[in-house]
Amino acid sequence: MIAEFFQECVMDSAPSVVATAVLGLFMYLGFLTLTSAVSEAALPNVPKLKGYPVLGAIPIYFRDGMALLLETLTTLGEDGIAYAQVGNKTLVSVHDPVMAKEVLAFTDKIASRQEPCSYEPLFSTKLTRCRLGDPRVFSWSPFWTLTRLLDRNLFDDVGHEAMRQRGVYIREFNNPTSNVGKFEGVLRVATEHVKAIVGDADAARIGDIRHAADNFAATLWGDTLYGRSDALTDDRVMRVADEILRRAGSPWPSALYSFMLTFGLVEAGKPIPSEARIRAEIEDLYKKNVQHLENYERSNPDSPVKTIRSLSVADGGKRTGPLTILATQFARINVFGGHHSIGSNITWTLIELQKRPDVLAKLLAEIESIGEIDFTTVTTKMPYLNAIVMEINRLYPTVPATLRVIERETRLVSCKKPVVLKPGMLIYLSYLHMHTSPKYWGPTAGEFDPNRFLNGVDKSKPFMAFGSGTRDCVGYKFALLAVKVYLITLLQTYRFKVEEDNCTPKLNTLLETSGPVKVEFFRKT
Repeated sequence: MIAEFFQECVMDSAPSVVATAVLGLFMYLGFLTLTSAVSEAALPNVPKLKGYPVLGAIPIYFRDGMALLLETLTTLGEDGIAYAQVGNKTLVSVHDPVMAKEVLAFTDKIASRQEPCSYEPLFSTKLTRCRLGDPRVFSWSPFWTLTRLLDRNLFDDVGHEAMRQRGVYIREFNNPTSNVGKFEGVLRVATEHVKAIVGDADAARIGDIRHAADNFAATLWGDTLYGRSDALTDDRVMRVADEILRRAGSPWPSALYSFMLTFGLVEAGKPIPSEARIRAEIEDLYKKNVQHLENYERSNPDSPVKTIRSLSVADGGKRTGPLTILATQFARINVFGGHHSIGSNITWTLIELQKRPDVLAKLLAEIESIGEIDFTTVTTKMPYLNAIVMEINRLYPTVPATLRVIERETRLVSCKKPVVLKPGMLIYLSYLHMHTSPKYWGPTAGEFDPNRFLNGVDKSKPFMAFGSGTRDCVGYKFALLAVKVYLITLLQTYRFKVEEDNCTPKLNTLLETSGPVKVEFFRKT
């Protein structure tokens, strides 16, 4: 009864001042004994963020959030590495590109997205296994929250199985042969969505282009994966996705869950009621999508299989009937993953084109020169559009940082001074810092300049918008195709004016605008 009251009254609402004070007291008492075993120099020779006695950087984290805490760490020292003590957990920021690629090249046995642990609840003598963090340490990883919301998911798989899955996804989404077959569907959905912006009118004012762009991406995924014809008018996916990202990016869900775990108010790994409701919504969306797929397959028996079925077949499944586990996991994770990156690219491109009429004019000239678009034209014959999109991903990487958890003690050999990473350390890699640092990109690093990418990606400079190593994005080529087709279709159809409010970046789990971005569209005559 106490557990249920705590879950409903605290976890489902923003913390009040009283709740914050109570939580802070328990955190202080919990850490009082635990931190006594932590060395003051977890990483000798590495700059350390000065936090608070016992609590370390926890108050900073709760005040500013993880993203801003990491941004603070990037300002410490000149060697591209710094750390903070979060209770008795060591949070390391790696923001040197050579070191970052070394970490990303670690095998899953050395560094993964999951951290096994054992703990004994405060009022129990039973040893329990859990994932991602001893609850008395308070886990900060967003993957811990995602695991509870999505149940078993692709983040859990490591080693050979993870590599096998990556091969399936890469063949489906990063392979030109596969993507050329998706082109017609991408163009059709983009055309329908662009037409709907103003409808039968000559002009329209969009209250938030972020929402409209995300809606296009969610619609595209619904059509590509399942053959959904109603995806354009169904924004439930976006609402659920936003809630997942809010919880994954906020410090409160993980901290409060850890608190409850410590006091035996919840079983390790099990969602609390509010999380269970989200999981149920995800499951309901999945079932409805599968129903759409089955309806499509019955109505179009001779058509090429939809992408989710293609993934299932590639994983050993049949052309009809239940999907394989791999396809099912992708379907569930796609509820929140995939469409924000497409929507973000479109939003930031319109913002920057508004600021740079010279760039817009050059892009429009390139679009006018191509005539009718096809896959080859979009992917190989529009160098200026490609340069613009790459520069957008440099300045505004949708995922500004990524995480690895050290599983086995290892030495970071690319660091100027000896650094030994120990099990349990959380290593964050700041793509945003490396993308915008004058140290790597020169004095104009913070400015939008597509010319940087006119000759492709300069491999001497850090560019990790799509990740790097064995965990890079398996679908970025499909996403880039969608962004380019949409922008071409949009700019062929309308003139636009972006209002200046909220056009600055806001650092969170994802890199977003500071608020809704209003855009006026005027049909070209």
